[in-house]
Amino acid sequence: MKTKLLKSLPLLVLVLLVFACSKYSGSYSNLGNYNGYGNGARKFAVTVWTNNDTNVNVFINGKQVGVLDQKLDQAPDCGAPGCIYYDTEDGGIKISIRGESVDGTVKWEEQTLRLNRDCRKVQLVKTASGATEILMN
Repeated sequence: MKTKLLKSLPLLVLVLLVFACSKYSGSYSNLGNYNGYGNGARKFAVTVWTNNDTNVNVFINGKQVGVLDQKLDQAPDCGAPGCIYYDTEDGGIKISIRGESVDGTVKWEEQTLRLNRDCRKVQLVKTASGATEILMN
């Protein structure tokens, strides 16, 4: 009797599995509008700006994304003219930013930041002594 039960056990499990799966009454939907990371259409961004007179090539994740060619005296709004604006729907990702003057004489060392706000602001600063730094909010 015990061996008959053991031999029929896999068949019993299969029948129960098929029966349980056929009872799903939920609905399926089209994932064509899925925007990833659970953020919907929300953008996460960074605005890069400078208060220098030097034109600066800006690199994000190793690729040149633009040239800063305007000196701004105060922090701009996100995406303001004279800035470099970069956005993505992948909130929480880390990006790297670096800068280099167009003539190659001034360099800002690469810094990493996490895009976890609607807009982070990054300033490329060159001090009176010639030192460079990247300031992030």
